[in-house]
Amino acid sequence: MRWNLGVAALASSWGFIWIIADHLSLGALSIVFWRIGLSALALGLGVVVSGRTDLLRIGKAWPWTLAIGPGLALLWYCTFEAMKLSSVAVAVLATYTSPIFLTLLAPLFLPERLSRVVLVALPIAVTGLALIALESNGSGHARPLAIAIGVSGAFVLAILVIIQKHIVRTANPIGLEFWIDVFALVVLVPVLPFSGRVLPTAGEFGFLAIVALIFTALSGLIWLVLLRHVTAQAMGFLSYLEPVSASLLAWLLLGQSIGLAVAIGGVLVLAAGSIVVLVEPAESAVGEVAGLPQLDEWPPTSARAE
Repeated sequence: MRWNLGVAALASSWGFIWIIADHLSLGALSIVFWRIGLSALALGLGVVVSGRTDLLRIGKAWPWTLAIGPGLALLWYCTFEAMKLSSVAVAVLATYTSPIFLTLLAPLFLPERLSRVVLVALPIAVTGLALIALESNGSGHARPLAIAIGVSGAFVLAILVIIQKHIVRTANPIGLEFWIDVFALVVLVPVLPFSGRVLPTAGEFGFLAIVALIFTALSGLIWLVLLRHVTAQAMGFLSYLEPVSASLLAWLLLGQSIGLAVAIGGVLVLAAGSIVVLVEPAESAVGEVAGLPQLDEWPPTSARAE
């Protein structure tokens, strides 16, 4: 249960991303570029300063990482672009169809059985999420293009989780996260001139740094560690807690009102998430990778002793 609870806590923290994005007027591509670029810079400097450049080795995970990097850039572009084209509510509704794709695809490509717990909780969560997303208070229209982009991002996310589930067993999370960011930047740089304003203001740079360092670099490492112990289906499903968190934070920090539909929807999502946290079994721990410490024991014991 502790691993499922960790995923729930991580997904809840992502609600801050939507609050921060509300303060950014940059285009979607520019936001993604700074988010990934600052994350890669922080990870790279971290291993160089600590003298642990060996942590950047990812062995046989190279081919898959080449696919994950561009996929990650595409995912975050779809998320922010759907929000720019419509509203946060519509973007949330479209993007968070990913657990449905994961429930259908994970048993086909991973050694996972179709989760009965997720199947029971999924319609409860989808109903709650729909109530939250559709309670947009007129802040945006459900444009077909926005929905199509958001759902495309959801499908990409499902594929990325499945790929990461395979390679996280044999590569350390620091190297994996760093090279995913680097390969994402390789794809982003050529199209950046077409993204409009690229340079953020001083205030925007501060918000981008928070998103990059806390909710990309650090959050990405935690995600990879948790993915090693939690089924892909449960991992995707528990991400439904993010929009609930975003709604609550918007109420607490931005003074935005929470309507009855949002309140009911939030209770449904939280109830469904609680079912998965309490009932869905975590995967058995995977044996230690040769030459590397356990992924849930970072930093390595030698580093902690120094």
